[in-house]
Amino acid sequence: MLLLCLSGVRSVDAIAVADLVVAESSPTQVTAYADFDWDFVYNYKGSSAVAVDDYWLITAAHVADDGGSGALTIHGEVYTQMQRVYHPTADLALVRYDKALPGFYPRATQTPLGSEVVLVGFGRAGDVVSTRFQAYFTETETTHSTKRWGTNRIDQNVTYNTTLPIVATSQGFQISISRDRSNENPTDYEAGCNVYDSGCGLFLNEGGVWKLAGHMIVREGTSATEFINNGAVSSAFYSNWIDDVLTNTDSDEDGLPDHFEASYGGGSDMTASEDWDGDGQSNLQEWLADTIPTDGASVFELLSDSTPSVLHFSSSASREYQVQFRTNLVSGSWIETNAWSLGDAGSSIRSGATNDSIRFNRMGVRIP
Repeated sequence: MLLLCLSGVRSVDAIAVADLVVAESSPTQVTAYADFDWDFVYNYKGSSAVAVDDYWLITAAHVADDGGSGALTIHGEVYTQMQRVYHPTADLALVRYDKALPGFYPRATQTPLGSEVVLVGFGRAGDVVSTRFQAYFTETETTHSTKRWGTNRIDQNVTYNTTLPIVATSQGFQISISRDRSNENPTDYEAGCNVYDSGCGLFLNEGGVWKLAGHMIVREGTSATEFINNGAVSSAFYSNWIDDVLTNTDSDEDGLPDHFEASYGGGSDMTASEDWDGDGQSNLQEWLADTIPTDGASVFELLSDSTPSVLHFSSSASREYQVQFRTNLVSGSWIETNAWSLGDAGSSIRSGATNDSIRFNRMGVRIP
């Protein structure tokens, strides 16, 4: 991977340790960033990712396609990766989880040149060298996964054509290290991004609100050890695509959202009525239940330890469930017994009444 977020000093022999102390603590300690909450930037697959919706993270595609489960542990609770959706051309991916995340960032509507941005990521540390004649950053450690922040400024809009670690054409912007000259207008806490900062968030203050401007995908240097700038994918440029995924846009109006078909369709459109994995539930039913249409073991069902009064069923934290009953399977309709309520990740339990001599219970599932 080619990316990073580093904290540094503003001179060759500056206080690197003191700077790291600032960089590894919440930005709220600094008056200018007292209202910036860095809590919704996560260490994803050893790199970085940013929450942009209740259930979704945004990151670099070359991070999302790495191995590993993609699971997050937040405040001691495990969040399970359910789905990855890749932009067709850009180094951009959205990752969905099984339950609502603690919070997320709104996205910036534009990225004006000269805007100051705050960088947050989990990459390797380094030093920033800024003199009258030199400006670059370095990488000084081989470990990663420590959360750090810094600042920089949007220099220019750039189209990035990359071949490694993936082939992509991405629209975005550049940040770079400034020389220590007033006409270059360096930021306080100026930083660059290093290896494992791929997917790291860059945030700008838009109308008094901190919003996601983009995520890091590349670093560039004048040598193997001296780096001068980073490239980021613009969230504003890809806003329509992101919205289509987050709002379950269904272009062919078959009941299956585009991102569901893109993730599981194998490059072709899915037919809603087909049962691709042979588990007895159609692709549409799999979407409604938040199960995986290509995995026969992923199915919405009552589990074997259920009893007439205790219904144990497979469930998703992003779906709502309700116990319904009837006393006659030939005539009559199903009767709702309780309010719809969100399930738990993996499985849930609901109570079923047994005050009828003959009573049939079933579980209903719906998208909230």
